[in-house]
Amino acid sequence: MLAALRSHEDIFRYWKGLRRRGKLPSRQDLDPVAIKRRLPTISLIDVLEPHPHNRPELFRQRLAGTELFSAYGEEITGKMLDNIYTEPEAQYWAEHLTFVVETGKPNVGLHSMAWRGARGLSLFWLRLPLASDGVNVDMILGHDALIGKIDLLQSGIRSAS
Repeated sequence: MLAALRSHEDIFRYWKGLRRRGKLPSRQDLDPVAIKRRLPTISLIDVLEPHPHNRPELFRQRLAGTELFSAYGEEITGKMLDNIYTEPEAQYWAEHLTFVVETGKPNVGLHSMAWRGARGLSLFWLRLPLASDGVNVDMILGHDALIGKIDLLQSGIRSAS
């Protein structure tokens, strides 16, 4: 858990350092080289309308780092929230992401991955607002740390027969 907290702190400090005169950073401000060590657990989420009102279909997973495949057991890049999660989980994420969009503030939490059969695994997540114009959130930078045991049988990794 301590390593997960430190990685979140690294990403938060990086994001905060991109802010200028109280303006939110944009996607264009991100430099992948600056966060190279964290890229496998980084995500970008498109906000499809300025006021998503907790609607899962208004968020698209633009990018999901390679380590997130282990958590989800499949590639989630390009998918809408309601195509990734069960209905209750999609709603959970829509509410937390809407908070980021509406307030322009970071959000953090811990979410069990039991919904996908990984009972011993939780996602310690961080979501940070990005805004092309510095004000209106149109994308969200995510960082996820997996805590617990990954069940390899459910990870999408299979042995050859």
